[in-house]
Amino acid sequence: MHWHFYGRSMSFKSLLPIGELNALAVEYGTDKSDRTHDYMRLYEFVFAPYKQAEFCFMELGVGLPRIKAASLRSWRDFFENAKIVGVDNDARLERFSGDDFVIEIGNASRPRFLRKLAETYAPSIVLDDASHKWSHQIIAFKTMFPLLPPGGIYVIEDIFTSFPMDSKYDVYADHPESTWNFIARLQAALAGNQTEWPPISAEESALVGWIDAVFLTRKTVVFVKRNDIRPEESARIEELKRRQSV
Repeated sequence: MHWHFYGRSMSFKSLLPIGELNALAVEYGTDKSDRTHDYMRLYEFVFAPYKQAEFCFMELGVGLPRIKAASLRSWRDFFENAKIVGVDNDARLERFSGDDFVIEIGNASRPRFLRKLAETYAPSIVLDDASHKWSHQIIAFKTMFPLLPPGGIYVIEDIFTSFPMDSKYDVYADHPESTWNFIARLQAALAGNQTEWPPISAEESALVGWIDAVFLTRKTVVFVKRNDIRPEESARIEELKRRQSV
């Protein structure tokens, strides 16, 4: 990228270049590459510190059988020492489970099932590419984000389903509040340092207290978990609990 500043040409290296993860997405045929959704550039930037770490990467939603767990294969090749776990409600995908990655069959909108997954695998990164229904995305985040370790990462993909579209997509609107409105309230509370606006519940205040940063780009959002909750936010959470229990 070149800019002209006071007559001088200046060049800057792209912060989010097309890299290894994008190449893997193209190779295996997942729609996360720049040929479709263009998610992998941001993911490589955010996931880079984990590349050689020993941890569990969990993806909710494996995709149709015909794509042969393409994104799981991408994660497997990128993360050198990670355990890769896919979760889907389509039992046909179980045949792709093996030494390279594990596929668990179940409903990723059920908190009890999600908590069992967290207990079994203790994921450090969770990526939700499951049904894209509003209620499912919100339930999974509320359940799994608190269970991530400090420094953990939570991704919600395809949040475009929160916005007006053709009527054939109405199936996603299964909750009074869209996923985007839910995320936007959390972001507003984070940016405002948990003041009186916007109105949020004590549960949501606790979620915000654990958010360190939010990365947002087209159709996807990434949450990074803090190492600990700041004392003033702990006090705010307790105050909300007291008010909302009256």
